[in-house]
Amino acid sequence: MKGALILNFFILGATEHAGGVEWGTVFATLLTFIILLALLRKFAWGPLKNIMDERQQAINSDIDNAATQNEEARRYAEENRALLTRTQGEVQSILENAKVQAKREHEEILHTANARANKLLEDAQAEIENEKKRAIADINDRVAELSVLIASKVINKEINEQDQKQLVSQFIQEAGDK
Repeated sequence: MKGALILNFFILGATEHAGGVEWGTVFATLLTFIILLALLRKFAWGPLKNIMDERQQAINSDIDNAATQNEEARRYAEENRALLTRTQGEVQSILENAKVQAKREHEEILHTANARANKLLEDAQAEIENEKKRAIADINDRVAELSVLIASKVINKEINEQDQKQLVSQFIQEAGDK
């Protein structure tokens, strides 16, 4: 309030004098400017400077955090690349092992199938041989029976050459029928 009275005094005094430099006006303006600077410093620049300092600290902190996060992201990317490379190697190894295993199993299946086929062939040949032997034995039995029959007929009856041919022919025909 006191400053306002002084200011009014200097302003009123400046209008009464016309001509030359009005030292009262200069002094009043200078005093007003100094008061304004003091008030601005206390109420505007101090808080504004504090806000600006806080903002600068926040920005610097954000820049530091961004740099840290960027470095961390780069490190994670390198770890992921290394993991991907290692995983691809493991997948390739698994595929190669699966191919080798499949080939081995394929060969084993073929070997087993060939062994079974050979066994079936041997069994079939043995069965054929057994049937052949039985057939020969059966024929031999029939021949023996027919020989005994012929011999008994020969003994019962004397036969001539024509009767003998007829008996042999009859024997062959009976052997063929049986």
